[in-house]
Amino acid sequence: MIRFEDESEAIRDAASAESADLAAAVTSLAEPAVLLTILAVVFWVGNRRRTALVLSYGVAALGFYVSLEALLGLPHSLESALLAPAEVGADGFPSGHAFGAMVVYGGLVGAYERLRDPLAVAIAGALIVAVSLSRVILGTHYLGDVLVGAALGVGFVIAMNRLTRGAPVVGFLIAAVLAGLAVFLPETAAYDVLALGAALGGLLTAGWIDRLPSPRSRLEAAVLVVAGVAVVAAIRLVETALEFAPLLVALYAAFVAWVVFAPELVGRLSSALDRTRVES
Repeated sequence: MIRFEDESEAIRDAASAESADLAAAVTSLAEPAVLLTILAVVFWVGNRRRTALVLSYGVAALGFYVSLEALLGLPHSLESALLAPAEVGADGFPSGHAFGAMVVYGGLVGAYERLRDPLAVAIAGALIVAVSLSRVILGTHYLGDVLVGAALGVGFVIAMNRLTRGAPVVGFLIAAVLAGLAVFLPETAAYDVLALGAALGGLLTAGWIDRLPSPRSRLEAAVLVVAGVAVVAAIRLVETALEFAPLLVALYAAFVAWVVFAPELVGRLSSALDRTRVES
């Protein structure tokens, strides 16, 4: 299998040691937890149904990828080539970061019908390319790994578009099936538990998406984002203290439930404060 080892080495040689920190920061833009947080913010301030659809794509992609990587079992690029410390798993083909970036950033462009918008396509494309190159620069993947990962992401989004037909609940159902299968495979990453919990959370809350209120002002939208991200950070902090898989599944389900119900809770709180001011 061609993984472009020589070309990957040339890219690493061309990158300076000082670029390692930047590459490490860029690569984090495709970490599952970061992608979920980005989708949460877009969900709170954007079109709820379209963003929920992409969220289901991302969760389904995570379940699909951990199974695929475990089945292929190809190693990462040489760890000795790393320019910066990074967690390197046992398997490395295709690149999960390139795959996830394409599914989420490319999926948002498609779901929001911005494929003919040069600026939206350019921003998403730049993010995908930057994440992919960061993996090569850090030495965690070969160039071939990220190219195949990105191409696989395109195919995955197209397939999910056709299967879901715009229904987030279908996307979360597919995600639950894929994550459920991944849980039973040997030597899969811990992300299979994340995918299963998030998929179940999406299935349980998808029916509420179209009923959620929109922020009545920019201030309410800002409060929603700040409060929402604060709770997400708290959930991630709790995650570090848990090792029991069923509890982690429940926690990730709660994560998605919070993303969905936060607009309702903040909206009710805002209405209650308005009534209090009027009565006073």
